[in-house]
Amino acid sequence: MAVLVIDHHLKDFDSWFEVFSANPPPNIGRWRVARGIDDPNRVHVVGEVGASEVADVKSFMASEAMQKVFAQVNEASTSPLEFTWLEDVTPG
Repeated sequence: MAVLVIDHHLKDFDSWFEVFSANPPPNIGRWRVARGIDDPNRVHVVGEVGASEVADVKSFMASEAMQKVFAQVNEASTSPLEFTWLEDVTPG
């Protein structure tokens, strides 16, 4: 399982959520939004996808349409978006 975490430092959650709702993540894997308890303008979009789906998600994120969305989101943020790809590690 691969995990993508997109870290947002927003100026206004409600404005961002409108953009997010109009431009949801791909229909690949499982996605959720986690909002900061102490800072409600700190948001993580977390996607869990199979290893074989990583290339499709990366392609979706690199698309011209999503690059326009990310540019719009960056303008509404206090710092640039951060994309972090992780893989599950099983102890033992």
